[in-house]
Amino acid sequence: MTSNQSALAKLLCGNLVPDRGGIDEVLSHLSLSIDNVVIELIRLESLTPNQISLFAPFLGRSILELGCTALIARLDPFRVLLIREYQKQPNYLDSLMDKPNKSSIRWQGDVFADKVTDILADKSLQNPTRALLGDYYKTLIWSANFDELQDAIRDVSGDEWIIDLRQKDFARFYNETLSDFSSLYSKLSKGIHHELVIPLSSAFDQETTRLLIQKTVRNIATLGLFVSVVSHTVNKLDIQEAIAAYKEIQEIGVL
Repeated sequence: MTSNQSALAKLLCGNLVPDRGGIDEVLSHLSLSIDNVVIELIRLESLTPNQISLFAPFLGRSILELGCTALIARLDPFRVLLIREYQKQPNYLDSLMDKPNKSSIRWQGDVFADKVTDILADKSLQNPTRALLGDYYKTLIWSANFDELQDAIRDVSGDEWIIDLRQKDFARFYNETLSDFSSLYSKLSKGIHHELVIPLSSAFDQETTRLLIQKTVRNIATLGLFVSVVSHTVNKLDIQEAIAAYKEIQEIGVL
């Protein structure tokens, strides 16, 4: 099963453990979905400009959402297991017809969250946000492990993305990641919801689309590399294996 994983699926979902159920079943599903999107990303190069502008935003946002869900599953399995249990209920699909259903990974709440000035101000700690890019994760996951990430990539040479990553301190890394994820989600969504009243090809020409996809893949892959130094990550990759996958991702045709 793992031998057929694309480098991006491997970095985001880790080494899969077949037939074990639970979180491994979720990650296997997400890995296969990411692989399918990667295949379509590579096919973009053979499409017409109009086809690229039509399909690329969907594929880009799919990578963003699938990748974030995979990272949440590996860092916070409880959240994803609870959602899985709810979605397995026989009336789940019917309930979607009545009103928006909260039993899914949501961009606002699971990836982004309102600003928290002091994460310890709530003495009871009853409802801390568990958003992937929220302030609790910022302190407890990303900031706490940033130096370890930098140590792991210190001697890597000949890799543009890693060389650029080494130049950043934590504040710059986090602020740029936050800004990129927000803008990418917004821009890609405009190509999905058809809110534009000008031709899609005007807003999503080939070069603009290529840069959007590249930025999307680069940002989510960098977080995938990052979780490889976080001690409690599910299906954690050896850091050298993660670096190799990170390098291989940069060879995806559309990039």
